[in-house]
Amino acid sequence: MIKFNKVSLKYDKDSYAIRDLTLKIDEGEFVFIVGKTGAGKSTLFKLLTRELVPTSGSIKVFKDNIEYISDRLIPYYRRNLGVIFQDFKLLEDRNVFENVAFAQEVIGVNSFKIRKRVIKILNMVGLRNKASKMPYELSGGEKQKVAIARAIINKPRILLADEPTGNLDEISTNEIIGLLDSINQNGTTVVVITHDVHLVGRMNKRVIRLDEGNIIYDDFGLDEQIKKYMMSE
Repeated sequence: MIKFNKVSLKYDKDSYAIRDLTLKIDEGEFVFIVGKTGAGKSTLFKLLTRELVPTSGSIKVFKDNIEYISDRLIPYYRRNLGVIFQDFKLLEDRNVFENVAFAQEVIGVNSFKIRKRVIKILNMVGLRNKASKMPYELSGGEKQKVAIARAIINKPRILLADEPTGNLDEISTNEIIGLLDSINQNGTTVVVITHDVHLVGRMNKRVIRLDEGNIIYDDFGLDEQIKKYMMSE
């Protein structure tokens, strides 16, 4: 599903964001990517979304080397990715229904199918009764649920979440991670980048720790060393 083979990305002659990184994530996995600021998490995320290309090495996603995808074909590649951000990135001039529908509109789905699918997804994330609300009328947790609904409405094979609970309280965090787990249980590969040691510790999922662009831990759950490492930042 996702395979990094000796991937490096240089910012300048002597500075690496990612260095000789080899990584494999199988279809249907739920993986946490952890590490302190500057460890390489955001770079890895941008390599997966094809915002960046590696200086050396190869990245295969869906069996294709994505570093060779032409600019014209990048939007088609990204249709198989659902992406969630810490700051939600909702369209502030559109209501909940319209925000979720937008992901279908841009790929040309007809209005009848859009309405049917949006209602189904909003039911799934528990926001059917908020369909006409504007983003400014929602809590942080509700905004993130809208972002998740928008990310999954096109049935992506991979869901990428960059600090999805970073701005949320504990109750909302539990709800969001429950949704991500449910999405994974339905077959979607989920990759979550986070600083939240408590979030990671709640779930017995694969954890990959980056430090200075290298993988220094890859196993299930958190050991005490990683907990201390993450909480020390």
